[in-house]
Amino acid sequence: MKKCFLFFLMLIGVTLVGCAENPALIGLKEEVQESPISKESESEKEESGNVAKPPDVQVWTDEDSTVVVLDVWCWKEVSLCSLEPNPPEEQLYGSPPLKVEPGEVFEFAISTSEIPESDHIYFPDYIELTQIRLDEEKEVEVTNRRITAPMEKGRYYYAMKLQWEGEVVGQAYYVFGINVQ
Repeated sequence: MKKCFLFFLMLIGVTLVGCAENPALIGLKEEVQESPISKESESEKEESGNVAKPPDVQVWTDEDSTVVVLDVWCWKEVSLCSLEPNPPEEQLYGSPPLKVEPGEVFEFAISTSEIPESDHIYFPDYIELTQIRLDEEKEVEVTNRRITAPMEKGRYYYAMKLQWEGEVVGQAYYVFGINVQ
């Protein structure tokens, strides 16, 4: 009788432990989920028949390129969104930065894999670039989609805000990193 009772208790214990959520996987589920703003924005645009997703941004030098991550975005029919970008260090964790020399000029381009209804998506009305290093933020000038690297060596993060106010109305934040050597 004792053996049956112990077996029954062990069976209940194994069942409860087996059905519990694995604590090691909790963070992974959160990382895979997209931001609610992105999901809402995508469904809003698909319903209205316009652009469903912001364009891609590429950053490169003559010898190298780097990953540019789409952070947060939204599309609005009536007025502009008010978004707060996430910290670029978190968005780019594990991504190698673009390697540049002090004062080197690097470029970016805007493209999309979808067929847009309007070419306006390639030409945002407003481009704002913020350089982040050691919790210091600095506005950086963009001329003809070219950016000049800082003279001081080190790792820099950039947050790029693209804003459309014409045929397409919305905002998108992108992040990338460079390493001045």
